[in-house]
Order: sequence, then C-alpha cells, then structure tokens
Amino acid sequence: MSYVSAEVKLRTLAINNPTISGYIGTRWLTPRQLPGYINQGTCIRAFRVSTERFYAQTGIVSMSKPRFQIDVLDFDNERALEVAAAVVDFLGTISLAQNNQFDSPVTTPPQFPNFVSGPRQGMEAQTDASGNPLASKGPVMVQSIDVRLYNLES
Repeated sequence: MSYVSAEVKLRTLAINNPTISGYIGTRWLTPRQLPGYINQGTCIRAFRVSTERFYAQTGIVSMSKPRFQIDVLDFDNERALEVAAAVVDFLGTISLAQNNQFDSPVTTPPQFPNFVSGPRQGMEAQTDASGNPLASKGPVMVQSIDVRLYNLES
C-alpha cells in the first residue's frame, strides 16, 4: 500500500461505514466547503489541527498522532447531536495505525487507542451559492469533536 494521508484514511473509512454514510452519504468535507452546501443535508467537516511525531535514536518513526477537529453541521441541533454520537461510536471502531481495514478482504483491526473529547456546540452563519445569508433557515448548528488518532505514516 502506498502512502495515504490520515485525512484520506479517515474519510474513506467514514464513507464506507454504513451508519455514517446513512447519515451523510459522501458529504465528508475538507475545511473548504462550498457556500450553500449545508442545504443538501447533514454534513461533516474534518481538518487536522496538529500532528505529534515520534522520534527514536535512529530518527523519526513511522507512527504519528494527528489531532483532528470533526464538525457535524446541520440546521437541526438534535440531528447534529445524533450524528455526532454516531461519529464518536465510529471513532471507537477504527485504527489508522494498522492497514487491516484497507486490505482485500477487509479484516478487523487490532484495537489501538483513539482519544476523543467533545462534542462541544456552536453555530455559524451559512450563505447560499451567491454569498447571501440563508436567513430563512437561521444559523447552522455545529457539534465539534476533538480526536487524536495513532496513524501509520508508511
């Protein structure tokens, strides 16, 4: 398997998870979401906040610990909370430190700890495709989840 970033691994696993894809389809976004995208339904935005790298006497090792902020966005706060809970459950079933989930056939990864905190709530203004505020629907509710995952960099 060639190098795959933690962002791509996380998105691939999320979209292939039946529970998450049932909520959002393929609306797992990079930090740059298009104006008006939230009108298509619940979506998730994930971005890397930082990365801890590990060193040994021989130099940098192939294991890292990226920290992600995962935001669940929806106009309905109850729906956002429900999807955020599903994301937290999903994070407890994956490991980016093993490639088992990307093998063919897929095998269950050995448990590797993921550290999850949140969700915390927020709101943000949303505009339509022309840049006008979507005043009729109000602000977008955001449930933010902070997660640290071990990731195999090789």
